[in-house]
Amino acid sequence: MISLEPELIQLRDRPMIEGAPSPGPFPQLIAAERRDIVSVYAELRLLTWTGVMIVSIGAGVLISKHLDDLGPLAIAGGIGIAAAACYAWAFWKRKQQAGLIDEYVLLLAALLLSADLGYIEHQFHLLGDNWQRHFLLLALLHGATAYFFQSRLVLSLSIASLAAWLGIERRSVDTIFDAPVSTAGRAFVCAAIIAGWRVIDLRLRPATTFRSLFDNAAANLAFWGSLTLAAHGATRYLGCAIAIVLAIASSIYARRTNSTAFVIYAWVYGTIAVDIAVCSAIHEEVFIMLYLLISTIAAIAGLFISNARLKKAAA
Repeated sequence: MISLEPELIQLRDRPMIEGAPSPGPFPQLIAAERRDIVSVYAELRLLTWTGVMIVSIGAGVLISKHLDDLGPLAIAGGIGIAAAACYAWAFWKRKQQAGLIDEYVLLLAALLLSADLGYIEHQFHLLGDNWQRHFLLLALLHGATAYFFQSRLVLSLSIASLAAWLGIERRSVDTIFDAPVSTAGRAFVCAAIIAGWRVIDLRLRPATTFRSLFDNAAANLAFWGSLTLAAHGATRYLGCAIAIVLAIASSIYARRTNSTAFVIYAWVYGTIAVDIAVCSAIHEEVFIMLYLLISTIAAIAGLFISNARLKKAAA
């Protein structure tokens, strides 16, 4: 296994310009190279998130299995009580030292609230034909909760609820090339709303921690809208052109902010757009397969080179 311990020791022992050595961060870095200390923070976050998802899925399965036995009111009340208990825990821990699990308990509370409101609307049809408005209510509730607790996870649920209210369904995202053209317009509108939300948030809260979440959500929605246009013959080249322009803008933004995510967006979405445009002009299946092979290899190589340059510039 490659170890940077000798180089770190040399840097640690090298005198500073003023002539006085400074340990700086080297003790921690050397300990990490020696495997004396190993961070498991990312693994714990993954396990905690997995636990929240399992609890949410388990609640859904439990409801579906015992719907007739428990009844709608009992189920709605039980989910509401569970959500309230999670919110109470998060509020109680808010004034204390936050732990890793606390934010995920808040996420579980938001997920349970979403499930409860959706179930109530499905069972009792309180909004009638305007049932989609419960997504707007969820967007407002999750947004207020996110700002109160400074939670990026809950803010992501607020943005997802906003997209659902505008008609950007999850199945349309999963099968983007089967979505109607109207979905593209709704995606662009949602991206614009999130971009405006970002500007307001940045002006009112200069030290905001939500900027990257807004940026990623708006970028993905705009790309999805452009590729939805590209999936239809009448708007194919328009969608490809918009996606390519967005990819160029994403690449520029990545260099300015040292964002690896936007480098990935630029290459992945840009390559898809170019592939759609080129393959639409090629009618021989053999040449299409050959082109896709070459473009995929070129995109992977370009992505690695761009990412390496970005890291070098950041260093």
